[in-house]
Amino acid sequence: MPASVKPTPAPARSYGGLAMEDRVAARRARFIEAGVELFGTQGFRGATVRGICAAAGLTDRYFYESFPTLEALLAAVYRSLKDAFATRLTEESLRSEDWAGDGAAIERQTTAAYEMWFDAVRDPRFARIVLVEVLGVSEAIDALYEETARDMAELTIAPLATTQPALKLSKARRELLGRALVGAALQVAKMWMTSGYKLPRRDVVRTCVLVATGTLAALRAEAAAQA
Repeated sequence: MPASVKPTPAPARSYGGLAMEDRVAARRARFIEAGVELFGTQGFRGATVRGICAAAGLTDRYFYESFPTLEALLAAVYRSLKDAFATRLTEESLRSEDWAGDGAAIERQTTAAYEMWFDAVRDPRFARIVLVEVLGVSEAIDALYEETARDMAELTIAPLATTQPALKLSKARRELLGRALVGAALQVAKMWMTSGYKLPRRDVVRTCVLVATGTLAALRAEAAAQA
């Protein structure tokens, strides 16, 4: 073979019909599922690599194949929960044309969005990880939490900001309003979780809807006064 011609690398061997990268991804997914269960029940600080491996039915060799530390698994678990919720919220609520409708239509969509949030929080594992376990772990996890807060703030305010051009929200104000609405949803959710979900779901949903629709009403009144 001429020196200038490189041999074609052999494809990765497959076992059970799965290529190497698919098997690695499948093992990673099992560790994330185990992380949701253990971090969501025992807490991050009460978990160990051995316990995660036992829950996943895999050895520590495979754990370190995907995650250098338990903290890295926590980050992956948190991202997985956040991404799944954000995807569902976007597909089932935020794309609705009702956001451009009248006040009743907007309230319906706002209610639907908060119902999704509190349905997620109703799973105590989701609630514990998202509301408690990611706080104060490290600078890296704090940065991930901040990134998530920014993303969720934008998702929250985007339907109103894009369908209500008369409000003329500046970038800074849009960010502040998004953070304020997300903060309210987080605090109500944490209260609901720590009370053992004693308050009716309709009450916690309605509380957040009132905050959001009240904010919109105030913004509209402000815009009208400035017109």
